[in-house]
Amino acid sequence: MKNILARGGIEFLAVFVGIIFSLYVDENRDLNIVRSNNKKNLRSLANEIDQRISYIDNRISQYQRDIKVGNYVIDNWGKTNLDSIIDITSDGRGIVLTLKAYRAINLPISVYNSLNSDGSIGKLENDSLKILIDNLYEVFPSHIVDGVENERILYHSFNQYIIEKYPMIVDGNFDDENKIVYKNFFEDSVVLGYTKEKTHLREFILRLTERYKKDLMHLTNMINEFLD
Repeated sequence: MKNILARGGIEFLAVFVGIIFSLYVDENRDLNIVRSNNKKNLRSLANEIDQRISYIDNRISQYQRDIKVGNYVIDNWGKTNLDSIIDITSDGRGIVLTLKAYRAINLPISVYNSLNSDGSIGKLENDSLKILIDNLYEVFPSHIVDGVENERILYHSFNQYIIEKYPMIVDGNFDDENKIVYKNFFEDSVVLGYTKEKTHLREFILRLTERYKKDLMHLTNMINEFLD
């Protein structure tokens, strides 16, 4: 009887150990799958972040140009040289469009949206990384978008003023017939006020954008360290 009980106990223990070992193996296999998926997802996200940095670099260059033109007009107000204005805007938008327009921000986001919607972001094991990703995709860009939205509102107001008072130069054409119109345009205190406001707002957006680029580069470094 004792032998039967002993043998039964050993068999039970063997089954129990087998179950525990099987669960351990399954758990480790699942953990390895999660970690493998995390690395794959982070590589995809890192590629999208590189695209964001390239996009931001382009926007920074554009804002720097727009600000340069705006400050030139402000600094030379009352003694504006029309030929000089043509020169500093010859590589892109004309002077009127440069002063009044805004630049929309459409950052690459498809990879993040996919990973966020299926819960992959939440499965990342590094909490600091998750918080930074959320901040740089959900929080920080909204500040830039708010600045651009303010510039868009200002654009519509400024553009309407130009349409009503200077319809001859709405399209930015610069020829001999329009020179007197441009002369009046650059002596209009309302135009000066709009130009100052637009330029200050662009400088604010530029500072935010440059800060955002630095944070994106920091996130890239964190992801690379995690992958290594």
